[in-house]
Amino acid sequence: MKNKSYLIFWEMVLILASILMFRSAWLLLDGIEWMNRPAGLGLCLAVGVIVGTVALAAVNRASSK
Repeated sequence: MKNKSYLIFWEMVLILASILMFRSAWLLLDGIEWMNRPAGLGLCLAVGVIVGTVALAAVNRASSK
């Protein structure tokens, strides 16, 4: 039981840390003028979709083994 509580605690810490990292990245990209234009947003969307697809494929491949 203690081990599960330990894992849950660190998972919550990881979630909170990821929120702070996401917010920091968001504000950093907002500070770049080019990222506020349609071309910058489109490129960011395309890169995000590609990286997300590759990551999901890797997770799916690893979980099926």
